[in-house]
Amino acid sequence: LHYYRCRYKILGLVVLGLGIWGLSSKESFAQEKIGTIGTDPMLILLTLGFLLTLLCLTGCVGALRENCCLLKMFSCCGADTYRDWEVNIYYNCSAPGVLACGVPSTCCVDPLENGTVWNSQCGVRAQVMDEFTAQSVIFLGGCLGGISRWIEQHEGLIGTVGVVVFGVQILAVFIATRLLENIHRHKAHA
Repeated sequence: LHYYRCRYKILGLVVLGLGIWGLSSKESFAQEKIGTIGTDPMLILLTLGFLLTLLCLTGCVGALRENCCLLKMFSCCGADTYRDWEVNIYYNCSAPGVLACGVPSTCCVDPLENGTVWNSQCGVRAQVMDEFTAQSVIFLGGCLGGISRWIEQHEGLIGTVGVVVFGVQILAVFIATRLLENIHRHKAHA
């Protein structure tokens, strides 16, 4: 996961660099050309590179801070169920240490005690609890189910965004072909 994040961060920086290089080599920042910078295609590369780099850096910071907001949003623990943690070498019941038969604190319903102190031990021994007792301490459902439910609840919005993006792509291809035709026509008359 970290490998892919780094790869996309490097890709974003390369695209950002190409955009900056393209704008500066065409002297788009010059005083007399600054008014037309909004129509420069290199601005798309610059924007895309900036957004990709920003997205990757946000992901890195979230991973480093161990931000669990998505786990809380989907109220999940494990892929299918909280018992998925049994296959983890640290959380299976045969493991030595305090984490044995437990789940990570990110699975806890309320890992904050009195809203102030993070209780990193709230998931200890959760796998040996019966489900009725465990549901007051940890999330029982898996993240795949939570994500699937979220997609089902927002399928209209997701479909609309997909259609709009597809429409913009088709429009861009149409405009590009028209531009190419005009360039060829202009070269033929020159």
